[in-house]
Amino acid sequence: MTAIDPGDLAAVATRDGFALVGDVNFGRSDFEVFVQGLGTLATHRFGTGSAGLLDLDASPLPDRVVTGRSALPLHTDGTLVGTCPKYIALYCNAVDQPTGSGRTELCLQSELLDATLPPDLSTVTDVDWEYYVTDQSHFPDVAHRWLSIPPAVRSATGTTRLNVALPFTEERTTPAGWSVRLAGSTEEDSRAVFARLDSYLRGSASFYSHDWAPGDLLVLDNEQVLHGRTTIEPGSVRHLFRGQINV
Repeated sequence: MTAIDPGDLAAVATRDGFALVGDVNFGRSDFEVFVQGLGTLATHRFGTGSAGLLDLDASPLPDRVVTGRSALPLHTDGTLVGTCPKYIALYCNAVDQPTGSGRTELCLQSELLDATLPPDLSTVTDVDWEYYVTDQSHFPDVAHRWLSIPPAVRSATGTTRLNVALPFTEERTTPAGWSVRLAGSTEEDSRAVFARLDSYLRGSASFYSHDWAPGDLLVLDNEQVLHGRTTIEPGSVRHLFRGQINV
């Protein structure tokens, strides 16, 4: 097993938002041991995998969205199930795909919380975001009903953090995992605001898009970083292990 200190990576993720190292040689049990070294496993309420190890294996099944092949918008893990893991660990077990396929996208929440926002985004955290979840394979307890969730909450340390999941784009050939609207706004107006917000975040200085290589290990601070995924191209291979940790 590659000698990787979980505490060192957690410290870097806490300082910078995420920590990334390459050429790690983990098997499944090695990864689970690493995740446990980061802290206490998150309270798990998903329909697939466990907090210690979930296979993000690019399933071709059309009802699998989170563990499937479609793009995932920028989001905070745990928003739709009422939990917020502190750290998320991702390890690339296998990959064979074109450049740009299945990238993991990262953006510091401070770009929205601490920035002077354009006028059309200045109130985006002032009202609840309302979600309709459709990915029953991953969210069996909340699927097929509307949820009203505040977009900003107080963390355990007393700071404000985002608790959001942006919508899927309308130009889709596969199912969306959830729909989103702003409380008190029409769906058309909400889509326009969210499209502007997504563009704003992707244009920020902290936005980073990572092409995976075998052996890459990423630890991100879920209280500081929004993350997403680009579309995984047909016929390509992308198998990540994921762990979620509370502290």
